[in-house]
Parts: sequence; C-alpha cells; structure tokens
Amino acid sequence: MNTRRLIAAGAVFAGLSAIAWIAFRPGAPRAEEIKVVEVPTPPAPETLVHQLGRGETLGGVFEDHGLDRSETHRIVQAMGAFESPRRLRPGTEIRFVRQPGEPPARILVQLDRDRTLHLWSEGGVAAAWMARLDSVAIIRDTVLLAGLIETNLFDAEMSGDVDRLGDGARFDVAYQVSQVFAWQIDFWRDLRRNDAYRILIAREVRPDGSVRSASVLAADFRNDRRTLTAVRFQPDPLARVEYFDASGEAVRGQFLLAPLDIARVTSGFNLRRFHPVLKRTRPHLGVDYGAPRGTPVRATGAGRVGRAGSWGNYGRAVEVRHANNIRTRYAHLSGIARGMGAGTQVEQGQVIGYVGATGLATAPHLHYEFLRNGVQVNPARLQLPRAEPVPAELRGQFAAVREAVLTRLRLIPMPIQPGQRARRTQD
Repeated sequence: MNTRRLIAAGAVFAGLSAIAWIAFRPGAPRAEEIKVVEVPTPPAPETLVHQLGRGETLGGVFEDHGLDRSETHRIVQAMGAFESPRRLRPGTEIRFVRQPGEPPARILVQLDRDRTLHLWSEGGVAAAWMARLDSVAIIRDTVLLAGLIETNLFDAEMSGDVDRLGDGARFDVAYQVSQVFAWQIDFWRDLRRNDAYRILIAREVRPDGSVRSASVLAADFRNDRRTLTAVRFQPDPLARVEYFDASGEAVRGQFLLAPLDIARVTSGFNLRRFHPVLKRTRPHLGVDYGAPRGTPVRATGAGRVGRAGSWGNYGRAVEVRHANNIRTRYAHLSGIARGMGAGTQVEQGQVIGYVGATGLATAPHLHYEFLRNGVQVNPARLQLPRAEPVPAELRGQFAAVREAVLTRLRLIPMPIQPGQRARRTQD
C-alpha cells in the first residue's frame, strides 16, 4: 500500500517538474508587462454670469470676457437671426461658459423669462458661431372666477377656479377687474358691501405655473343696484382691444374716473374745506388721493401736456389739455415721468408722474383737478361721453363673440350673501 502511494507521489512531482521546465526553459515566451498610463482629467468648465448694466454695450461686455472684436462681430451676426443686440435691456443676464483661462466657448443670453438664446463656437481660428433660440412651452387655458365684496376689491371672497391661481394671482384678478370697469366705477367711493363680480380670463401659463399673460374675455359686476357687463372685442389682430357692454356700447369713457389704481380718497371736492396747512377754510377744488410716495399717476384722458414742472403751491405738477376745452391737473408729484414737457402727446392711462408731497402738502398724496372752460368742477358728478360703440359693419362679428363668452361666463353664479339672497328673492 505504501509502495503505491510513493509511486503516485513521484508521478505528480514529475508532472509538475515538467510543467515548470516548459514554462521557464530558455527562449520560452514571457507574459507581457502591463503599462498604466495616467490621463489627466480636464478641469470642469466654469460659468461666469454678467448682468447688462445701463450704458453698457454688448461688444464691450464680450471684450471684457476675452473675446476680440472679430469674434464679437461673428457672435452678433449669429444673434441677429433671433434678436437685435440693441434691444437688450439693462438687467439682461448673460452667461459665459469656458475652460479656465480660455475665451468662452458658449454664451447664453436670457432674453426674457420665456426665451433663452444659445450661442456656441465650432472651434478653431476664425470659427463660425452658431445660435439657437429656446422658448418655454406655454399652456393656454381659461379660468372662471367670482368674487363677493365685504370691504374692498382686493379682499373679496373668491370662488370658482381659485385652486388654479398662483401666488399673488388674487391681486392680479382684482387689478384686472378694476381696469375693465375703471370708467364706470370708482373703486374707493362706489363699492358697497355685497357687491360682486364674475370674470372669465384667458391665460398663457409657463411650465412652472407662472402666468405669462392674461386677458379678460368677459366680466359682470354688480355694484349696488346696477349690473355692468364688459365683453372683450378685437375684430382683427391689428385692431385695438376694446370692451363693450352686451348692447355694443363702449365701456371705455373719454376719461377715467380716477388717475390712480384703486387709491384712497382723503379729501373730496369741497367749496368750504378746512385747510390742514393754512388752518383756515378755503375751497378745495379737486380730489385728493392718498397713496404711497412713488405710486404711478396716469392721465385720465388723452391730450397734450400744457405744463409740466414746479408750479407754486402745487409743487411739481402736470396739466394736460384735452378736447372740448377740458383740462386736468395732477399736483404734489415727487417726480414727473420722463419725456413729459409742454406739447407732449399723452394717451389715456399713460403714466405722467409719481405721487409725492411737494408744494403745499403735509403727506404723500395726489391732488387732481378737472377743469371745464377754465373752471374747476367736481369730476364725480360729471356725465362724460363714452368712446364709439361697435361699428355697424362689425355688429354680427361682435354678437358671435358676445354669445360665446357670456355663455361661458354665466356658468358660474354671481355670488351673494345668504341673507341678501332671501330678501332679494322675496322682492
């Protein structure tokens, strides 16, 4: 038995020896050596952000970031297919993407919230620059809302598609209501408890939920014992947008009821008012609107500036001359809008100045006067003419628009307090 084990062990030893001799005999091929080569990782590209300043030129900004004039010229040429560099406004964000120590290879220009212009070089000496414009996808929808007023327009209790409104949208809705009915309702003096509105709004919404644009298609407003209706009508894309009531009469008047957006009346037209500075009774031949310093002041009607600048007790003031020997005055301004001077043509609703406390004033407010034939009159008691109604040749087109939008608008009931509903039902 031991002899067999010895023979087997010897055989294994002989086999291993043979393998070793074959592997390491002179001239036998050796295993190839493995060489490790380290390739350095290129540095990550860096992004430099620049906001276009007032008075800066695009060429100057490009040169400051390492681009020479010839390359700047090629970049501007590539941009020209989508946007003129001269139209870029202060604050426009420009991002330069480059390797450290090298000129930018990519440039991103944020034209606005909806459009980003991408520019990139194909590399090499005198390389061409390419451009691509990316726009965010827009969703178009409509929202139907109603509001019940307790104290003021901005705090109205809203119903309808409220869950689709983003942050700050409630304020925007109230503002839109005030703009549509600005010629018929003074939203400080005319509102009553239980007044209400319903409104149909067409929107363009960005992917992040923010609203790019919104326009009122139709609205109803119940103000005390009257109900007003407004229908948006634009017969063709080049025509001015106007609002008309259900019968086709213009909602817009020749004059706005107030020169500020939903301002507080601090002193009305009064022939025997006690003056807070002079401490004596004297006529107050205008209307004072309390508002924060810097609030934009708008021309209540179209016309031509007759005077703009310092004006005695008025402080800084603007006077606008209108048709039919009518003038309006805007006093105690903190500043006058750029370009306002004698002879300047202004449109209704155009900003002409900003609320202040210059002249004989104790606090920031706007003093507004309405003059007819050179005499101050109370604007709250005037029955001023309206704009032109729907032209006869467009009545059919208007009727189709009116029926479509009012049918949708009136899918939501006009809100009313339960107690008020019971009393009105009995009436």
